[in-house]
Amino acid sequence: MREEELRTVLLVKAVEEADSAGRIVPPADRVAAAREAKRQGGDDDKILVARARALLAQLSVRHPVLQGVHGLAGGASWTAWVIVALGLLVGVALSALDGTRRINIIAFPLLALVAWNLLVYVSLVVRALAARRAGTLRHRLLPRVLAEASGRAVAALATRSRAFDALLGEALARFTREWLEASKPLLLARAVRAFHVGAAAVGVGLIAGLYLRGIGLDYQAGWSSTFLDATQAHRVASIVYAPASWASGIALPDAARFEALRWEGGGGEGAARWIHLLAVTALIFVVVPRLLLALFATFSVMRLQARAPRPAWLPAYFRSVFGSVVGSIERGVALVAPYGYEPDPQALERLRAWLPEVVGASLPVDLRASVSHGGEDAFLESFADRGGGIADVVVVLFNMASTPEDENHGVLLAGARDRLARDRPQAQLVVAVDESPYAARMGEDSARVAERREAWRTFVAARGLEARFVKLGA
Repeated sequence: MREEELRTVLLVKAVEEADSAGRIVPPADRVAAAREAKRQGGDDDKILVARARALLAQLSVRHPVLQGVHGLAGGASWTAWVIVALGLLVGVALSALDGTRRINIIAFPLLALVAWNLLVYVSLVVRALAARRAGTLRHRLLPRVLAEASGRAVAALATRSRAFDALLGEALARFTREWLEASKPLLLARAVRAFHVGAAAVGVGLIAGLYLRGIGLDYQAGWSSTFLDATQAHRVASIVYAPASWASGIALPDAARFEALRWEGGGGEGAARWIHLLAVTALIFVVVPRLLLALFATFSVMRLQARAPRPAWLPAYFRSVFGSVVGSIERGVALVAPYGYEPDPQALERLRAWLPEVVGASLPVDLRASVSHGGEDAFLESFADRGGGIADVVVVLFNMASTPEDENHGVLLAGARDRLARDRPQAQLVVAVDESPYAARMGEDSARVAERREAWRTFVAARGLEARFVKLGA
């Protein structure tokens, strides 16, 4: 799933989960979008994305802020351009930092810029080796700050939306949290790329500033140092400018000539040769390596955009939105909650074989601990945690040997019915009554069995549900 597709699914999911009553996204629209996506065909991801896009298109007409949030979450390109512009300005400022017409060929700004970038390259290698051993890579502070800034922009928009529509604001706040978690690798890769391009821009700005000032001013190049003599200064210059000299073909002065360039002796020379060497040095040590690192970061961005990390909740969400659509229920789960008794393993197998007759498809059965008499409220309070939050079919299994009672069985049925209607309207509630224990005691054709069956049927129907009778005994 592409990053843009995951972002669309996340936004629609957040709205649906916040809008349990169906005020923003009516249940009929949800089901219609799911059916149309299913009709188009494709794998699970493709039809989930098709459904989300259809719903977002409808929602954006009524709530344009959703489209704005969706676009803003994709990343603001202007931030990268701002960083590049700042880098150029810093580079130009460095070229004119001393405010004179002299260039000190062994001093700031070029040597400091080269030293800083070399330090960054070494730290990147060390961090990469450490990450390889640890299995994770922790990014530096500045990329993390820039990545989190994107999240703050979306969060601010969500906060403003809350003033106009509290429910929509809640949905956008939920989306912001989940999107930040899901898109963190992509946001960090974009931030890293932006900072590498910005660092390259500093080198370009420095080069441009030197040449622009050199055109309009008569620059002189030389050197001075409190701690270095001519031999030592010549050695430093020979090391720093050697790659540029080799690449450009511009020869470096020998030791005697270098001594004559010392400012204290009234030396110096026209700076043209040294401006060329400074420019090539900046290209070799700053601009080119940074652009290569930006290119590698771009590959990471493209990879993450083309294939976003798959959230762990995606399969459960798929089942929740397509559980009521014919042809996709086989991906769901049937949650079985026995009440007042414990069915044996053989009974569970018979229940699994019986369920397709009711729901029209074979389902994996998730058997939960039996709900005890008097434990109805506790069960309902933890209904979602017990599996009710992901199941597409919830089976409440009663024992016919029990007489249905309003304060026990009725509370459980009404509570499960209302929670599914509120939180998962697409899920199906099945009320199953196991006749086997009562029939074994009274006889298969006993009038008492028929009497009790009718009592259960009436009791369940009074709550808007249908009792389904099954024999799970041997």
